[in-house]
Amino acid sequence: MILTSRREIILQLRDEKPEIHWPGHWSLPGGGREPGETPMDTILREIKEETGITPDSIEEAAVTPYDPLKAPPHVFLGTWDGEESGLVLGEGQALRLVPLDQLPERMPPHIRHYILQLTAVNSV
Repeated sequence: MILTSRREIILQLRDEKPEIHWPGHWSLPGGGREPGETPMDTILREIKEETGITPDSIEEAAVTPYDPLKAPPHVFLGTWDGEESGLVLGEGQALRLVPLDQLPERMPPHIRHYILQLTAVNSV
């Protein structure tokens, strides 16, 4: 989750591929770990691959899991003060800087859960 000081979040519109999770939904940049990577290595690589940027700051954030029967996922909260024109689409259909008070309807519920959870307690 990358936020700007203007209270915008980077969202990615996922591809319309039936074989992927949540096709055609707005989500956060991220992805799977490669052998030998730490969670931090993974998120920095994925952000660069999917958005073309390097966050100004980033740290792992403690979250309450969306599914209380599962362990919480690795969720990272970072900052970046660039403009939307500085984003480079590396995966998906689109990248946008979206004001936090204008999150799109078409978003996986667990993603909305983590965005709302972390932005309620953190101001960037």
